[in-house]
Amino acid sequence: MVQKIDATDVTEEEALNAAFFERADEFIKHANEFCRPAKGQQVKPTEIRGQVSASMLFATARFNTWVAANNFKDGNEMRDAKEQVMSYILQQFQMMLEDNYDEYCEQFENYLRFRHNEEFHANKHDHDH
Repeated sequence: MVQKIDATDVTEEEALNAAFFERADEFIKHANEFCRPAKGQQVKPTEIRGQVSASMLFATARFNTWVAANNFKDGNEMRDAKEQVMSYILQQFQMMLEDNYDEYCEQFENYLRFRHNEEFHANKHDHDH
């Protein structure tokens, strides 16, 4: 039996965490959609994933730069804070990447259980039937 949680039982931190993960899930959902080749298009899954990953990294860098820029009065002030901003963003990214990487190592078979099926379907045109 699933217990229904009353909205008053949710702390502000829990609500913020939920919103954080909902946004992240939406970004991942969009990335997954970009990874699906258009009908009739012959693209290897690994190639398109790499392209989508590069686009996401660029978009993340661009957006984080814009967020940082909004905290400064001018470009000179921003330039002076570059090392501090870079250090913070890289530290946050590294922590998130390490956490996710470790999780995938632990859950590898579970998270990638459909991979063999996907590879078969992506390459079925290469086989004689």
